[in-house]
Amino acid sequence: MTRMGREDATRAALLGRRREQRLLTELVDRARQGRSGTLVLRGDAGIGKTTLLSDAIADAPDLRTIQISGAESELELAYAGVQQLCTSLLTGLDRLPQPQRDALEVALGLRSGAVPDRLLVGLAILSLLGEAGAGHATICVIDDAQWVDHASMQALAFVARRLAADPVVMIFAARPFGAEELAGLPELVVGSLADADARALLEVVLPGRIDETVRENILTEADGNPLALLELQGALAPAALAGGYGLAAAEPVATRIEQTFGRRLRELPQPARTLLLLAASEPTGEPTWLWAAAARLDVPADASVPAEKSGLVTVDSRLRFRHPLVRSAIYRSASPSERQQAHAALAEVISGPTADEHRAWHRAHATNAPDEAVATALVDAAERARRRGGAAAAAAFLAYAVEVTPDPVDRAERALAAARAKLDAADPPAATRLLAWVAAAGSELLDARADLVRAKVAFAARRGRDAPPLLLAAAERLRSFDPVLARETYLEALMAAMITGRLYAGEHTSAAAMAEAARHAPPPSDPPTSVDLFLDGLVVRLIEGHGPAASLLTRAVEKYLEDEEAGTADPRWHDITNRVMLDLFLQDTYYTLNARQTAMLRAAGELTVLSAALTTYAGACVTAGDFTAAAELLEQSDAIATAISAPPHRSIRTYLAACRGRDDEAQRLAEATIREATERGEGSEVTVVLFSLAVLHNGLAHYEDAFRASATALEFDDVGMTGHLLNEQVEAAARTGRRDIAESAAGRLIERAAASPTPTALGYAARARALLSSGPDAEGEYLTAIAELENAPLDVLTARTHLIFGEWLRRANRRADASSRLRVAYEKFVQMGADGLAERARRELHAAGEPQRKERGDISMTTLTTQESYIARLAGDGYTNSEIAAHLFLSPRTVEWHLSKIFVKLGVSSRRELRRLRGE
Repeated sequence: MTRMGREDATRAALLGRRREQRLLTELVDRARQGRSGTLVLRGDAGIGKTTLLSDAIADAPDLRTIQISGAESELELAYAGVQQLCTSLLTGLDRLPQPQRDALEVALGLRSGAVPDRLLVGLAILSLLGEAGAGHATICVIDDAQWVDHASMQALAFVARRLAADPVVMIFAARPFGAEELAGLPELVVGSLADADARALLEVVLPGRIDETVRENILTEADGNPLALLELQGALAPAALAGGYGLAAAEPVATRIEQTFGRRLRELPQPARTLLLLAASEPTGEPTWLWAAAARLDVPADASVPAEKSGLVTVDSRLRFRHPLVRSAIYRSASPSERQQAHAALAEVISGPTADEHRAWHRAHATNAPDEAVATALVDAAERARRRGGAAAAAAFLAYAVEVTPDPVDRAERALAAARAKLDAADPPAATRLLAWVAAAGSELLDARADLVRAKVAFAARRGRDAPPLLLAAAERLRSFDPVLARETYLEALMAAMITGRLYAGEHTSAAAMAEAARHAPPPSDPPTSVDLFLDGLVVRLIEGHGPAASLLTRAVEKYLEDEEAGTADPRWHDITNRVMLDLFLQDTYYTLNARQTAMLRAAGELTVLSAALTTYAGACVTAGDFTAAAELLEQSDAIATAISAPPHRSIRTYLAACRGRDDEAQRLAEATIREATERGEGSEVTVVLFSLAVLHNGLAHYEDAFRASATALEFDDVGMTGHLLNEQVEAAARTGRRDIAESAAGRLIERAAASPTPTALGYAARARALLSSGPDAEGEYLTAIAELENAPLDVLTARTHLIFGEWLRRANRRADASSRLRVAYEKFVQMGADGLAERARRELHAAGEPQRKERGDISMTTLTTQESYIARLAGDGYTNSEIAAHLFLSPRTVEWHLSKIFVKLGVSSRRELRRLRGE
């Protein structure tokens, strides 16, 4: 039997893959037609993904091809995949917006700088690919995506989701598990060959006569895996196959394939095997490093000839493995001493300012004994990786440093640092394993710090189940060693308990229980920091209530705002600050701070943190009645959250639907949000949903439903939400004849307003009194409530107050006055897009004697989608396509495509006309 040529083998491997070939051809044709497309091929090792990719590339010689492949040994090297991808794209680097260029250059190690935001790196790649596609339709292939490092995969998945009008197609190939960042993208499962196709392929591979029993055994064991069948030709002698002793049935296909490659490897001369081991050990494929290491090990230049003849590799400008399993077979078949020799040679020859991490990595793999010099190099490499945004890489370097550190105390310190890094890299189990090194040092301080990491691991892994008490225990253990860290940890325990809220409010896990223990925290600094003020204020708030804590928490907010203004505010406490501002009814400050925070994060390019900030700011915009802005912010937040695989937080979408009066949509979102929040252990999200339902039902006059929602929510004192829920309960209880409950809720609300006399609080208090009064007293309170609420960004509630005041006037038979108030409410609802509430106001106007008519607000933008509306707004404000692209995480070409559709929809031809349509 003669070995098939490479082309024959490729044709054979594509037997039974016509459907897959057709779909890939259609995808590539999209790029030819000027459109984008994305596809993820999923399948087992050897199933034919790489062959399909090669076939798609071969059939598209007219397209520009960018091809990278993941390698298992590079899985934790930050941006290794991006480095491969950008090799042919860097000519466009100078044309990137400066924040994108800075982020990408730092990620690639071309310059030093602050940790680059991963999504800003993704936006840079999106811009580069869009520009590449504009000049030449492009196909971008990412093979073995499950082995591409996490930082690169986040960036690439972001790009895949944001391609729209660019003539670029991205095709990923991955195992059935792994590369979770690709979830939700169009996917094609490459399954086993059908029986007839497998038999046909076997006939091509082994055309001679084979014993029927042996044939059936081979087909059963191969299980439709084409590579398993293709490799039979070189795996065993024909006589062995004919005799029936060919394949044992006990091993997985991937292992058998690797063994087949291993047998072929052993047929090669020693210099060729050494060259291949060097190539397998250094997956960047950098040829200068490979040949320099080969020379150091006295491997001749012609050693690649027999290796290429074996079919295991191809050699042109680089040495490339035929299949990723070839690389793993070569590496795993080598002895430990041979691997160490290869890594040592590579460590000695790797050079260049961007190669420090690779050099340290190889030095670590070349040693098998404690070595402080190697450990120090790994720690330095970890810091460089961390500065480039490589949390996983930093964690991996530190973990190796732990293993080769001789001194027990230094080893424990590094184990703590590695555990924290593993936690940052979303690998809590690895963090827990590293903490085992700490106990050996025999240091109480290190043990206490380890307890803190364990508590944070618990919070990351199980949210509310264990985290608050573990954080509390860590805080109490740290008291005598590090008072400042102890106070921060007490505050983290309170924050964890407030997030888990009602879901885990047991005797020892509730926020009040945490606060009781935190009473005994070490004394604050002098002068106190914002952490000190928040901790002391929240202890009082959770134990004694809103009134006694109001002045303390007001000082805490003021100090945090001072820090924020000076640029020294710790972002860890932004969530607590938001909750406290809501608790103090500082609605105006809350709105302003979140707007400023969002703008700062956007300008700084800190897109990962921006996702949560956009959602929070969207909630403030909903309250202020700017539903269009809120929807735009939520869409941007969703784009980021999807790109970084963050869990969905739909509570603000529920709130938006509720304030619009969209009953079915709000109910559907509420159900999904409560389910997801409960699974995550976030009780505070559940409270926001219940508040949203109370707003929905009060707005639609479904008062029994509103009462149930508010009563359920108020079963737990949720810092930030309780006062706003009391406002909804007063209305629902008053309207359903539950006067005692309404008066109790109103009393609590009035007490809070006295302690925090903001326009919001005073408006709430006057509104509550109006709902419980009659005659001139009620009218005076309604007028006071409206006057106060109009001084705060509370347009939805202000309009609702006009509505209930108008209804009260109509019931008093004051139709003219009622119509005046109801018309204000109706116009406000129409303007903000509160459909359900506008309909209620329209019916009330008709009942007050006005003829039925549907008034129209400015509808010049109503034919546009949310995204198109935002693009139109920015274009009308004078933003360039590149600036709009940066705002919306799109490519400039996609923005241009959207603008062309916007112009057609609105019947305009210029940006100036867009501005005119908005009445500016």
